[in-house]
Amino acid sequence: METAPFWRTADKLAYVIGTFMIVFYSYFMGRYPNTHFYTFCVVVLILLIASRYAHYYLRGWHYYCTDFCYFANFALIATLVYCPQNEAMVRMCYLFSQGALSAAVVAFRNSLVYHKIDMLTSLAIHVVPMTLCWNLRWNTIPDQQALPKEERYFADLTPLAELTWT
Repeated sequence: METAPFWRTADKLAYVIGTFMIVFYSYFMGRYPNTHFYTFCVVVLILLIASRYAHYYLRGWHYYCTDFCYFANFALIATLVYCPQNEAMVRMCYLFSQGALSAAVVAFRNSLVYHKIDMLTSLAIHVVPMTLCWNLRWNTIPDQQALPKEERYFADLTPLAELTWT
């Protein structure tokens, strides 16, 4: 008797994984919108992209992982972990997530299909950066304005009218 490949076994667990992902994502966004939510999203994105790469590598499709959405996700992860004070990176990640990744949701017909881990991953790598950057721009950055400058974790976004191009 032949054993099932990893991705078929993962598809059997996809319903449970997807449910827990949505429940914990909602919990962290509601309970810790300015702190642990970002840590949770970074961990989830790294795990999903790593499992996607392993799945695609076994099938010989690993070059699909050079798509723009993976670059945008890695840029977002790098910004959140290594350079949250870099205003240009924060703006770039916001533009990528609200532009190309949000258009890709419609263009690629991403949908929430619980029994397919591949479709859950595709939805997550397009929608998680979108909601994360929205929360960062419209909730976290305005909320941290009340903190002293040395305690702020993310860059203060200078209004576009005040930016100088030198």
